[in-house]
Amino acid sequence: MTRPLLDDLDRRLIGALHLAPRATWDDIGGILSADASTLKRRYDRLYEARMVRVIGQADWGMHSTAMPVHVFLDITGETPLAVLRRLQDLPHLQLLAQISGDHPLYAVVHAPSEAATSEAIDRMFSVPGVRRVKALPALSTHRRGHTWDPQFLTDTERAELLKLAGARPEGTATATPPAKPLSEAERTVVAQLMQDSRASAASIARAADLATSTAHRVVRRVLDEGWVKPRLEIVSEWLGFQTPFMLRLRVAPGETPDVMRRIDRLPQTRLAAHVASDMSVLATGLVTDRSAVAHFIDNELARIPGIITVSVDVMLAEPRRYWLDRDLASGLGEFHAPVLL
Repeated sequence: MTRPLLDDLDRRLIGALHLAPRATWDDIGGILSADASTLKRRYDRLYEARMVRVIGQADWGMHSTAMPVHVFLDITGETPLAVLRRLQDLPHLQLLAQISGDHPLYAVVHAPSEAATSEAIDRMFSVPGVRRVKALPALSTHRRGHTWDPQFLTDTERAELLKLAGARPEGTATATPPAKPLSEAERTVVAQLMQDSRASAASIARAADLATSTAHRVVRRVLDEGWVKPRLEIVSEWLGFQTPFMLRLRVAPGETPDVMRRIDRLPQTRLAAHVASDMSVLATGLVTDRSAVAHFIDNELARIPGIITVSVDVMLAEPRRYWLDRDLASGLGEFHAPVLL
């Protein structure tokens, strides 16, 4: 597949969809001073090239009663990529990556329950080439993946898009189920929006065999309750962001919540988690190149008090991120959406 050539309007459109992934083309056009039909054609071209896709980030309590576990794997007798390909067949893997450092492979397991989590990690030991598995259960997590911003827009455009999207601070993620069980219509709409969060209520009504008025009402409820958050996924390397990275931080006792909040506010950050480990904070980010990682550590991270030591790994390959397979040659692949409880 040919990688699409991008101009300034393409980048600004992608920047806008990061902030307001469900906004109408008319609304985005009004903010970017661009024709709505032109924006739709641009998006369709990028979608067909498998560069962009708007999916739904489900609230954790919709598909799990457990917190995720960050897993580092050591290998023997095999190449990292060979083992990585075998791991892709295992269930409940939200992320898979080859990384630098002591452990060549990294995964995030988010299973429906603690028992399923234990079983998923246990199965990793049986994968040929896996020598050792180090599991770091998340104790609390600030999720940022859907709010990471490539910063292609002016401050005014950004403010207008955030206002349009009604963006709320994400805060700490929990595996808390909804206050009452979802109706069958609500479950159907959640599943549809996870697959395509730009889908209109009318198209969801047709696909789910619901009355249009019912679909409109339920879609609004699902989004207002935050059960699903629309999220733009891209092949970030095609956009010029070549270097995903990971930080493992040893933090002074009592400083962890403040350190996580400060890291979470940095535009390069995708995730900040308090984990059960000798290194109490794990964070991931995305920047243009390795020199930008150095700049981030020396100029952004260095300003945060309470950090004692920093361990840095670069993600050398990331064939799955947020349940979505991706390939640098062919683009976005299969979406392994978690099953609703």
